Amino acid sequence: MSDAASTQQPAILVNVWFDVRCPWCFIGKRRLERAIELFSVDHPDIPVTVSHHSFELAPGIAERFDGTEGEYLLRYEGTPLEHSQRMLPELRKLGAAEGVDLRFDELRLVNTRRAHRVFQLAQARGRGEEVLDRFFVAYFSECRDMADSEVLASLAAECGLDRDEALAAADPETGEHWDEGVSADHVRGQMLGASGVPFSLFNAKYRIAGAQTAEVFAEAMREVVRRDFPEVAA
Repeated sequence: MSDAASTQQPAILVNVWFDVRCPWCFIGKRRLERAIELFSVDHPDIPVTVSHHSFELAPGIAERFDGTEGEYLLRYEGTPLEHSQRMLPELRKLGAAEGVDLRFDELRLVNTRRAHRVFQLAQARGRGEEVLDRFFVAYFSECRDMADSEVLASLAAECGLDRDEALAAADPETGEHWDEGVSADHVRGQMLGASGVPFSLFNAKYRIAGAQTAEVFAEAMREVVRRDFPEVAA
């Protein structure tokens, strides 16, 4: 009888923890997508699946925050204003290099719990990655109000979800069921060592913090192959 490990189909699963309001998560998502393309050049027969999970950076923030991105960073992350004034323009340049438009001066800063509820619904319906991508673009590039249930439902419907179901998920009175998933994701991320996002876990073993470059992510996948599937690497 053959050993189970020797018959295991080589595959890579990347779990990523995110918050909708995190620009590094948006950049990291694009870099990871490019990394998969780079990895596939060497290993076209090894599928890579990415699954995102909720992580709230500022669960105590007001439904709508009356302030700038710099003021948010000062209050909730302790980042001095003078640092933000230097960092945000540089971050916007980094985003542009990845095809990400970060319009910090026009953002509508919100509590992201409603968006996470709708994302949980999307995950359950097999549309999580499409909905998350749409949410990132809507928040950072279109500067939509992501605390508006109607806006969230419309964005979800663009990705093939039932609009009424998404509207119910966004509403705190009818979407309580999805809060459980948001909280469970967050706690699991913390248990694995996440203190911020993005935070990635490759094949349930190998952890990477931050929005690393596409080359770093691609090399991490190659290392997973070398460690977990040595027969393929050989």
